Amino acid sequence: MAGALENALAPHVLRSIDSATLGEFLRERRWFGEKSAHSFDARIVDVIPLSGDGQRWAVARIEVKLEDASIASYQLPLAVREREMSRAHAPAAVLALVESAVVKGLLFDAIDDPAFRARIARALSEGEHFPGDGASLRSEKVAARGPRLSGASHVIGGEQSNSSIIFGESAIFKLFRRLEGGESPDVEIARYLTAHTTFRHTPELYAVLVVDHDGERTVAGMLSRLVADATDGWAHTLARARAFTHSDSDLAKDPFAPEARQLGAITAELHRALATPTDDPAFAPKDATAADVARWAGAARRSVERGFDLLERLAPKLDARSRPLALALTGRRVEAFAKLDAIMHSLGGPAAAGILSRHHGDYHLGQVLRTEHDWMIIDFEGEPTRPLAERRALNSPARDVAGMLRSFAYAAATAASHDDADRERAAQWETMARDAFLRGYGDTSAPALISLFELEKLFYELAYELNNRPTWAWIPLIGIEKMLASSVS
Repeated sequence: MAGALENALAPHVLRSIDSATLGEFLRERRWFGEKSAHSFDARIVDVIPLSGDGQRWAVARIEVKLEDASIASYQLPLAVREREMSRAHAPAAVLALVESAVVKGLLFDAIDDPAFRARIARALSEGEHFPGDGASLRSEKVAARGPRLSGASHVIGGEQSNSSIIFGESAIFKLFRRLEGGESPDVEIARYLTAHTTFRHTPELYAVLVVDHDGERTVAGMLSRLVADATDGWAHTLARARAFTHSDSDLAKDPFAPEARQLGAITAELHRALATPTDDPAFAPKDATAADVARWAGAARRSVERGFDLLERLAPKLDARSRPLALALTGRRVEAFAKLDAIMHSLGGPAAAGILSRHHGDYHLGQVLRTEHDWMIIDFEGEPTRPLAERRALNSPARDVAGMLRSFAYAAATAASHDDADRERAAQWETMARDAFLRGYGDTSAPALISLFELEKLFYELAYELNNRPTWAWIPLIGIEKMLASSVS
């Protein structure tokens, strides 16, 4: 660099960073969704400068071109600081070293910079516009009386597809790393629930951050109420499952039973709120048709096919816990399709398939928070691997029910040890949690529909575990065995 370190944030300098450097940096980020790609080209295409209190930052838009010519877009806020000044707040994600004639510095992900987080807080509180080179950034206030953000902030660790910043004790900001043109389902549903329904088990939406590029609006982040003193729903449920599994307590008195029933009731309340008649075409519910039922059956059939294809190839390579279960299942493909046919026959047609409405789309215990006496539902993005249009489409709310039932199965399996007695108690706990949740949910008019989506998800889980976590394959394998042995309602 010539001159001040901050010159490293100039658009022409950032654009000069080569694809190999960007690619190496991106592959190390948990939020980067193309890690499995054999190769790709990455380049910074737009740069939006931010400044305040005598400091400068930049938000870079990165295009990633894959081998099939498809393009993914990501945002990366950047800061540059002297290396000697970085020790107090050492950045976790360094993109490059910066050197001038008199000083050395680091170019890094700006969310590691407290001053940048404070600047974003001010923008979200006041509503600001930042013109850039090829794109612009602006904040839009949603709530008339949002919090005045001040005080300390910190980044939540352990996330994957996004990055979240907590401001004081009042608000949480989710920075969307992958940018997709159009409306974000997370923002869209949170805004709708806040403004148009009486549902109050989702944190209120305060503000959104938007990138404008080539006339297209892309949601880049959202600021919501922080649910203070809440526990991650997965962690809370797993603790409950372990407490029962490793004790001799009475299942009838298990404290999770009323909690699961309450979660079922709140889930039903969410679905009723999202199924309320409205003139908004993005939320107006409609009756399911024969074509919808056929589409669901086809998706389930493809999921079964993929699961068995992988199983037959990989079963001999699994560990001692999963291999016997896998080998026993490999010859039951015809039986699985017969189960699917029986479920479809029991469903009886589109009249029993209910309505299509907006729904959560990726519903599991990691998407709920447990407070002292309540549950809150968060993260309406849908399954991140699905296209945006599919995640925003109307669908059956029974998909959410099936997803939560499978989440209980994962909690029970994780809680159990290799001891037979523990596994038996974990299975009892899972049955209790399922039954309590369904009692709370209340609508059992189409149990076959829930079974259909659960069957599809079981084989989706099987394919996922075989490809990514083969030592976990035994969990969906046990679930598939149970489903094949069960009767169809």
